[in-house]
Amino acid sequence: MQEGDCHFKYESEEWNLQKEELLYKWLGDEHAVIFILTIGQITETWDDLIDKDKQISDDHINEVFMHMLTSLPLNPFFDRYKLQLIPVLIVGINAWMDANKLEKKSKNDKVFAYVLRDYILEITNMAVYLLKGREAMKEYSLEIRSFFTKHEPLDMYLEKLK
Repeated sequence: MQEGDCHFKYESEEWNLQKEELLYKWLGDEHAVIFILTIGQITETWDDLIDKDKQISDDHINEVFMHMLTSLPLNPFFDRYKLQLIPVLIVGINAWMDANKLEKKSKNDKVFAYVLRDYILEITNMAVYLLKGREAMKEYSLEIRSFFTKHEPLDMYLEKLK
């Protein structure tokens, strides 16, 4: 198993612990880790609300919106780099919205959607770049992609869209 590969069930407690450990390794900054975890919580909840594939409690929705509207804007990492981070968030959100539309089209479009839906992960690579530079981003980018995307191979994704 290569570094960054995960042998825990996606979103399990063990997977989440490994995710946090890797984020600290990749970023080396507590506020950046909190930022990435918060963005992940927001985008996962948003996706669940749109897809309607998971039951989400009102308490969870309220917690996420509180983080989005209060904790996130006050995060020192976000505050320092917001001018660089917001454009990545904008294109990541747009790519995810496009992916949701493409999932309803041809097989080729669905394959394209498979890639686009995770574009928001570029926020982690951008955070590495901002904190540690281009060489660190190049060193970690494949590991980041592998860790966050290996839980659902293309054939499994396509099968779920049928």
